[in-house]
Amino acid sequence: MLPSYQNSVDLLNNVANTKLYKDLIIQLNKDLNLTGIDVAFLEDYSPTQLKEALQKLMKELIQYDFNSYTNLLYRIDVSEREMQNIESTNIDEYSENATFLILKRVWKKVWFKHQFSG
Repeated sequence: MLPSYQNSVDLLNNVANTKLYKDLIIQLNKDLNLTGIDVAFLEDYSPTQLKEALQKLMKELIQYDFNSYTNLLYRIDVSEREMQNIESTNIDEYSENATFLILKRVWKKVWFKHQFSG
């Protein structure tokens, strides 16, 4: 069973203590690439570096390429209901919450793939 996380830093710090942290970055890069977003995060990013870089990217996409942003959410399969529940008009808070939902979903995919591949 996947544990519950409070925020992106909490999630990434916990995942960084597993051998699946690199898999999370690989999956995130794959989803970005399949969406046509020409960004790749380094596999040796610290949890803080990854969170900040992803949040910056989300903020830029929301502001300047909303279509790619929504395509990424669809590709990653972020819950539309959870996205609608973000109650912030502040772009920094909104992008931080969106980043957390993206990381939770990517982590869930990586975790399930690891648990059930054999």
